[in-house]
Amino acid sequence: MNKKLHFKIILTLFLILACFIKAQTNNQEFRATWVITWEYISSGSTVEVNKARIREILDNHKKANMTSVLFQIRQSGTAYYQSSYEPWGYYAGYTYPGFDPLQYAIEEAHKRGLELHAWFNTFSVSSSQPGTIPVEHPEWICRDQNGNPMSSYKAASPGLQAVRDYTVNVAMEIVRNYDIDGLHLDYVRWNEYDTDDMLRPASEKEQETKLDGIFLDNTINKLTSPESTNRFLYDVEHPYSAGVPAGFSTWEDWWRWSVTEFVKALHDSIQTVKPWVRLSPAALGKYMSGGASGWNGYYVVYQDAALWFNQGYVEQLTPMHYHWLTGDEMFNALTADWEPNIQQGIQAGRLYSCGPASYRLDENNVWSNHVGIVNRMRDKTWVDGFQFFSYGSWKGYDYWDEAGSTFFGKKVKVRDINLVSQPDSPSISLNQIDSLNYEIVVTPPAGSIDNHWFAIYRSEDDVFNVDDDMIVDIRFGNSQFSFVDSYSGLQNYNGTYKYYATALNRYWNES
Repeated sequence: MNKKLHFKIILTLFLILACFIKAQTNNQEFRATWVITWEYISSGSTVEVNKARIREILDNHKKANMTSVLFQIRQSGTAYYQSSYEPWGYYAGYTYPGFDPLQYAIEEAHKRGLELHAWFNTFSVSSSQPGTIPVEHPEWICRDQNGNPMSSYKAASPGLQAVRDYTVNVAMEIVRNYDIDGLHLDYVRWNEYDTDDMLRPASEKEQETKLDGIFLDNTINKLTSPESTNRFLYDVEHPYSAGVPAGFSTWEDWWRWSVTEFVKALHDSIQTVKPWVRLSPAALGKYMSGGASGWNGYYVVYQDAALWFNQGYVEQLTPMHYHWLTGDEMFNALTADWEPNIQQGIQAGRLYSCGPASYRLDENNVWSNHVGIVNRMRDKTWVDGFQFFSYGSWKGYDYWDEAGSTFFGKKVKVRDINLVSQPDSPSISLNQIDSLNYEIVVTPPAGSIDNHWFAIYRSEDDVFNVDDDMIVDIRFGNSQFSFVDSYSGLQNYNGTYKYYATALNRYWNES
């Protein structure tokens, strides 16, 4: 029976002692979607329309109680931010769009208490605009066994030191100039293509907007067949005719080493400048499954993402689990393929989040499987959350409110992955607006000038638990803010609510 709300609010100022639990808990979960360039910008739209698209994207993430957004800002070797290295991209009209989309998205995301991870296409550089790698450095493009460079789907060779150095510089300009929370690497591997792919009719060729993880069946069939294909796995300094590079036993060892060397170098560079920026890779959803004859990252595109996770070259592993359409399928695949190979990274407390293919759930008319996938993967204690591909699919179903009231029904924070320092606690005060509305005012610690995350908790008992208590609001900044908690008067609970607030630094270490 519903009863009229009758309760007493007790304000408790509470200093939370250090609490660094590594396992996923009820209020710690990474949640995001991949947002593609064309979903937020169009050269045919005004600045205000493009800004409004960005705000709507972030508002929708907030509605769904998400924590983060993977926001594409480098595509095909072009930029959607102020770059001193590369030209503006196609969807910006190859020219300055009147504002900096990345800067604006960061500011608006942080206003909403959301992380922004800059989604960075790494070795895929198919644009032919002046200022891009294919135009300025054609010698960097991958070559086949006969020394012929790619003519379509162009990719820069990870085997060239010049390519690795240049790409690290492009990425580090973003890290230095923008207040991002993470850098998310896509196409961080050797390319999939062979000489037959260059012969396809123009009508069949995917342009620079080709999406990672989505390949034509004949490409996958060739790569997973016993017959060898003349792939573009060589470069001007490492031609097939010269044999396996010195110091390596096989080409496969060198291919994997070259990609790993880039990831390690980039991670080291980030750590010297902004060590709180989390590096994550969009790894292929299968790590070793199927072996040398299967479609996977390790054997087919020489991407050793498990090694990066285990060695701490990335802070978060974010694979593209596009193969599986049910929770049980995904659970079993991860149990057999990833789990045995990433124990070192799991024990070190690094983040692992799953990448369900929302677009495939749509195509196969099983959209409701989102619920089962999320619930089943929560049975994995080492799975820390989800990133869905992509925002456009969720928008098509207007899925934000439903997700935010069902499987994402509670607000959450991102789990911390290492203790760097414990922030000082903020102070809070309570203002009663009326019997159903209460304003909580949070004031950062005196003298604090650095930006922090702030969490407001509501508890129904006298035990304050930052891992279980309900989070009613998360904010980002360095200034005082207020939040109004409103009650309907019809909720079942008629006891005493207690509020407290904590500060969390950029590593998500909590006061």
